[in-house]
Amino acid sequence: MALAVLAGPLAAQTPPDWLRAQVESARLGTGYAQMVNLSATPDLSAASYRIDADGPDAKLDLLRLPYESRWLALAPETDLYWKLAAGYLRFRETFSYASQAGAGGSIASRWSAYSVTGGLVAKVRLGSGVTLEPALDVAIARLDNRATYSGDAAVLQPLLGGLVFNWDTNAWLATPSLGLAWRTGDADGRANVRGHVARSWIGSFGETDPVQHFNEAANIYSARAEYAAPTGLHAFGGSLDWVAFGGYSGFFGPNRDVLGFSSVGELGAGLELPVAPDRASPDRWRLSAAYLAGPGVRGWTIDVSLQY
Repeated sequence: MALAVLAGPLAAQTPPDWLRAQVESARLGTGYAQMVNLSATPDLSAASYRIDADGPDAKLDLLRLPYESRWLALAPETDLYWKLAAGYLRFRETFSYASQAGAGGSIASRWSAYSVTGGLVAKVRLGSGVTLEPALDVAIARLDNRATYSGDAAVLQPLLGGLVFNWDTNAWLATPSLGLAWRTGDADGRANVRGHVARSWIGSFGETDPVQHFNEAANIYSARAEYAAPTGLHAFGGSLDWVAFGGYSGFFGPNRDVLGFSSVGELGAGLELPVAPDRASPDRWRLSAAYLAGPGVRGWTIDVSLQY
């Protein structure tokens, strides 16, 4: 994320009112909102990313722990599910600083977001393996920043502390979304294709300083396809399957590249084992690895997950 207030050298005598005006005009809240959004929405894969933007390189780490379960039947072809998820995001970026004397320094900044999300999703079976999935999620989140100053950049700490760096805020999210999935398969193999689009409204409260306040909207989409088939091996009473998958995720709207990238593709493979082999359509444990890449971004992940 680019910080316009650090684009040029700042001296210790910079007037605080002038600096506050620069921070407010930079509209940093769009980036803060996107960080909170990524911690709470599932479209971008949980992974470690390196962002090679025009400004300082950044590192993004995502971790999620989701769970969902069938609640009740709304109609013969419609079931309502409840879901819960915990999410974590870490975004790291280092900014260089050159003083008027020509010496140098840097500011190593780390944003961390923590979220808890709950929601409902209706799964409407349309026939031929196609399912429509409208959903609504609400979340509460915490976003904080911690920064360390080195070299001549230490003179900026009294000016930027609590304003640009080293602050905390809370946030809420409301996210309606729509998914469309197609599944088919038999004992010889299974295929799954799914598309998803979501819009989140995100607002902050309890900020360290009012300059950190944001009230934004963020849009995200994803498409994913996978195929699984038996390996011929068995473990714990179930068939051990191999799985290959690919996907593409991204943001859309006016602030789609606020974090330095707007889309990323994914290719991966893994192994699956049913949780309850005696069920007709059992949930499955999956161990997988994937590589991710897109314009200005690349990443990787090793994942253990429960597939519903």
